[in-house]
Amino acid sequence: MLSVEGLSVSAESVRLVREVSFAIAPGERVGLIGESGSGKSLTALALMGLLPEGVTATGTARLREHDLLGVPEGRLKRLRGRDVSMVFQEPMTALNPLMRVGAQVAEVMTLHGEPAARARERAVELLDRVRLPRPGQIARAYPHQLSGGQRQRVMLAIALANEPDLLICDEPTTALDVTVQKQMLELIAEVAPALLFITHDLAVVASICERVLVMYGGRVVETGPIREVFARPRHRYTEGLLAASRLTPRGTRLPTIQGSVPPAGRFPDGCVFRNRCPQAGPACETEPTLTGDGHAFACWHPGA
Repeated sequence: MLSVEGLSVSAESVRLVREVSFAIAPGERVGLIGESGSGKSLTALALMGLLPEGVTATGTARLREHDLLGVPEGRLKRLRGRDVSMVFQEPMTALNPLMRVGAQVAEVMTLHGEPAARARERAVELLDRVRLPRPGQIARAYPHQLSGGQRQRVMLAIALANEPDLLICDEPTTALDVTVQKQMLELIAEVAPALLFITHDLAVVASICERVLVMYGGRVVETGPIREVFARPRHRYTEGLLAASRLTPRGTRLPTIQGSVPPAGRFPDGCVFRNRCPQAGPACETEPTLTGDGHAFACWHPGA
């Protein structure tokens, strides 16, 4: 479904994402995890052709027969929203506050050739599909009249409007309470074709995805089946993330990863994690390669 090879994202002379490669099979759900500043959202925006001005992407990213990085903007607009769609983190910045919800869902379809009358009908059907109550009434509402969970479901309806091959979700449940988050995750798992799910929440990715990519410093440092990676992390960064996410007994200090994510362009040479890794040694001054069959990692001192 999606094949990404050597994806790099740069702003002037600073490389923000470096040589990222992965693939997603039809129907597969893949999680992309890491701390803020690791390059997760930039990877997704590069695939969608939505990078900010002055930020460029190189490499290849093929969605079936389409090269997402090499096509002209006009062609990319025809792919975006039809072959690949994205659900963003904050729906209030993605939805138009001056348009009724139903019109925004319908607009995505009319832009891709659906007759206006049929698009309006399908907008209500889609709002019902994402389990919004009274979809006809919701279609006539403005975004500010809906709750955060309802707005996020509207975004999902928009993303699914043209039945895309691939759905990209970038932290779609961060602002939702626990109950609504659970409902939204179940819905995404049910309706998504192939899925790239970006989050910093390890419990969320474990509940919805089959495979995981761990990203740090703009690079994929570990990847594999989610149960295997979470049960036996090999990269010390993955190990730290998992340790920090586990419940600890009362009175016990919560494990943390020392230091913080450096600003863009300030990651160390060699292993990008070495300035925060307690196991770092002289070998870590050389960049490790991602190695392994199925469960791969890039670490000179891997966990057992």
